[in-house]
Amino acid sequence: MSDVFGALVPTFILIALGYIVRAAGVATAEQFGMVNRFGYFVLYPAFLFTLISGARFEGGEALPFVGGVLGGFAALALIALALRLVFRGEGPPYSSVFQGSVRWNGFALLAAAPALFGPQGTALIGLAFGPLVLMLNILCVIVLARWGAARATSMRAVLDQIVANPLIIGCAVGIGANFAGLRDLGYASDAIELLGQAAMPIALVCVGAGLDFGALRASLTKVAAASMMRLIVAPALVWGACVLMGAGPLHTAVAVGIACTPTAAASYTLAREMGGDARLMAAIITATTALSFITMPIAITLALR
Repeated sequence: MSDVFGALVPTFILIALGYIVRAAGVATAEQFGMVNRFGYFVLYPAFLFTLISGARFEGGEALPFVGGVLGGFAALALIALALRLVFRGEGPPYSSVFQGSVRWNGFALLAAAPALFGPQGTALIGLAFGPLVLMLNILCVIVLARWGAARATSMRAVLDQIVANPLIIGCAVGIGANFAGLRDLGYASDAIELLGQAAMPIALVCVGAGLDFGALRASLTKVAAASMMRLIVAPALVWGACVLMGAGPLHTAVAVGIACTPTAAASYTLAREMGGDARLMAAIITATTALSFITMPIAITLALR
């Protein structure tokens, strides 16, 4: 397990750096918030487009791998929807519990993927990124449109929220370009790739800067429920789905790695944009990020064995 933890250390260092920089007053939480917003609307879509448009969906093991990841997360989303029965009458807080349960931080795994899984690891993560991020973002937008403070009043309003989401746009355009064979757009591709390269370190530093340990006291029950879903239930479901689909050992280990990542920082931005409980969202991101220092090495070690 020490080798797995060692591969994840650079990721954790960048997260810790963001927290230290904000705590030291080098940049304020508001300034980091603007950086994160820039990443959400510009850098992350560029990263998603570059990664997804270049992914290779050919090969006999691609379908069991992608099917296992999507199947496991679909089961996770159904359980997260069932939690609505537990958190009745609390729309915005429930929307944050849902996001905290299903949204995953791909940047936390991608940085360590070559060391953890070898040269094929990054390619496999790229293979899952498109359909998984697309599916989960659509679900989260629908949940926020239904239970967020700024509730959508019609199906048209929900669809407007979906088609305007920058991460959904980045995924959809990337998938379209991939299947159309448009992997090289000349200078435009070079510029988009440069933007995407900035996404990973900025995303990790912003995660650290956004950690709010004070918010953890706000609602321990909801934070605990989302953390258990994200860090324990998700990898177990994805592992089971990959086994049922017949995915290979390496593919299953990568899938578990995807499933055991902490909650994505972009969920905080979406909560603020669509009327979710942003403070609870910050608490869930903080809890899952801190706990992932322990749970990610354990889950990936078990999967690799």
